[in-house]
Amino acid sequence: MTYVSVFGSERPAIEAAKMTALFLVRDAMSSDLENVLQQLRLLYVLVKMISPEIHDMLTELDVPAFFAISWVLTWFAHDLDDFSTICRIYDFLITMPPMQAVYMAAAMIKRNEECILAYERDFAIVHTELTKLPLRTNDWAVIIEDSYYMQIDYPPTKLQHIGKCCLPKMSAVTTYDSTWKRLDPVRPLAIESLLPRVKDGCHPLASAPKVLSSATDEKRRGNRMAGVIDLTNTAQKARNLALEYRWPLMVATVASATMLMYVWLLMQQLQIHP
Repeated sequence: MTYVSVFGSERPAIEAAKMTALFLVRDAMSSDLENVLQQLRLLYVLVKMISPEIHDMLTELDVPAFFAISWVLTWFAHDLDDFSTICRIYDFLITMPPMQAVYMAAAMIKRNEECILAYERDFAIVHTELTKLPLRTNDWAVIIEDSYYMQIDYPPTKLQHIGKCCLPKMSAVTTYDSTWKRLDPVRPLAIESLLPRVKDGCHPLASAPKVLSSATDEKRRGNRMAGVIDLTNTAQKARNLALEYRWPLMVATVASATMLMYVWLLMQQLQIHP
């Protein structure tokens, strides 16, 4: 619903949702929530690093990290009423690694440390009050910034090592570097081209920070993966034309072989193994 409201139509919203589901929140797409629960275990590892007192309190009361499950599954959208805040959070999370929502959860807990430590030491009260943290939080810009640097100081690999909790090999967190991160300079172009043309300031993403867009532009420059995709598309079009106009089968075969040859040669240059 958030994507549809932002993009204005279903076609670009569906494309954006596909990319998000495949590369960023894939762990929540499986038949169970085991992968998400493992990320929540890493949340406690992170909380122990940044706020030992809160970690001790939660451990003492045996409070599981279930209070944060909707934060991670819905990127806080289920817990907030302000649409502009939800858009701002989504704008940030789609540019970051898959576990960034976990870092935002930790940053929010850290920012409310004094308030949390003042809770009555009761399991039900603590769990209930923690679930209400997003609604009581106003400084989301600060939390976003804190979570950004927190992810740099305590990357997922470090948290897994400290907590002795390894995410599955096919987790979106584990495969991020070899999948989405490699395509990042190319994929956003397709989504941006589908954005409706609106006046300045009207689009919920119009106020996106220039730092992130310039960083993306810098990645796009010099990225040769775009060449692989362009040449692949060109060869595929040649093959389709041959079949459409019923050119000799040999021509179509040559076009297909040319496509494969282009991809193979460029993969060798980029040192990408199929």
